Amino acid sequence: MCHPARVALLPDLVHADLVDLRRWEPDQASALLDAVEASIAELRPWMPWAAVPPTEDGLRARLTEGVDAFDGDEEWTYTVAEPGAGRVLGSVGVHRRGDAATVEIGYWIRTDVTGRGYATMCARALTATAFTHLPWVLRTEIRMDEANHRSAAVPRRLGYRLDREVDREIVAPAESGRGLVWVMERSRFEAPTGHSAG
Repeated sequence: MCHPARVALLPDLVHADLVDLRRWEPDQASALLDAVEASIAELRPWMPWAAVPPTEDGLRARLTEGVDAFDGDEEWTYTVAEPGAGRVLGSVGVHRRGDAATVEIGYWIRTDVTGRGYATMCARALTATAFTHLPWVLRTEIRMDEANHRSAAVPRRLGYRLDREVDREIVAPAESGRGLVWVMERSRFEAPTGHSAG
């Protein structure tokens, strides 16, 4: 749904090949809860927020916070869905972390649809969206624990380069304490064909 009076810098809807990215809205709480519950065994090792299974009311409150953050250009979070469908396939976002010229892209896809390339489609589309709509951003980053091999395959497929390894606090059970930071510079990025935002 578009917000005519909004001041957000990123679009409410981003088309990413086979899926749409829709900005967080409180009425997505039930569908998002279904995606989390279907994926909790895979989320818990990597996501600290999954240690305690969320409730629909809790997710609705978090989505409401996400609306304010989106409109305030603090971070831009989206649910993932097939065009015209209400089922949530995951959640992705563009986050302000670190210096002003850098944003971070994050993603998770529900367990029963992994292996279809959705995470790669979403990360590619969000990289293009960030460079298109945030002209001061010179690089995008994707970060993960070095033990999370599935997540690390995404930036590798997109041509991100491994910029550095860093020590990081262990906040989830499967983490090793070593993080990978993958980087895409604006000067190296080619926007994918078929990507659009509305």
